[in-house]
Amino acid sequence: MTALRRTPLTLAVFVVTAVPSLLQFAFPAVLTSLQRTAAIRDGEVWRLVTSLLVQDGGWFGAISNLFFLLLVGSLAELVLRRWLWALCYLGCGLAAEGIAVAWQPTGGGNSIAICGLAGALTIALLARPLRPSAAWRPDAISEELRPRHLWLPAGVAWWSVAILGTESEVALYIGVAAGAAVQIALVAGGEQGRGNRALGRIVATGALLVAVALTALRNIHGPPLLLGAALAYAATRPRRA
Repeated sequence: MTALRRTPLTLAVFVVTAVPSLLQFAFPAVLTSLQRTAAIRDGEVWRLVTSLLVQDGGWFGAISNLFFLLLVGSLAELVLRRWLWALCYLGCGLAAEGIAVAWQPTGGGNSIAICGLAGALTIALLARPLRPSAAWRPDAISEELRPRHLWLPAGVAWWSVAILGTESEVALYIGVAAGAAVQIALVAGGEQGRGNRALGRIVATGALLVAVALTALRNIHGPPLLLGAALAYAATRPRRA
């Protein structure tokens, strides 16, 4: 019940995504009927939405995307207002689908929508101190976070590793090494380590550099990461009087 109260949006999107994503393995027509194809250019624009509900990466890709939806989505829902969560997930996902029509016209998966949330989390890591003794408040991006929310660097780091794996095996190996280093630093540092602002900034900067590199390589995961960061920054920057 605690999870339902704190991250209901993430859990709702998870269920809506998991049903067709798993059904496609029993009924292959689910994937072919809902995935992104060149038919979008001929008027089947609804595929921009439905392609976020199926997975083109087989069992491993489906389970991985669903797992990271829970992980990154829950972290984001603890940090962002729910309207911003929805905007980053759906808005970035749809924008990336539009780009994918040119870069990768056939496929499906919600990883590009997760990228929008991960991009927003980079702003949370860059813009606010993460102090272990702080009390969480439901601001757009909390000024301070409780210890249970201080695993943001790990979530962003491991998601960056996952999307690096979509580019090449070498990139995946490099990413795993970096992700493991972040995880070790968090565990070794205890609550104080998880509140280390410098580590959060390093992870956020690394994730944004990954986004830039993927965009330059025309990988569809790069643009939604950058767009998610831009949306979160625009929504949470201090307003001048």
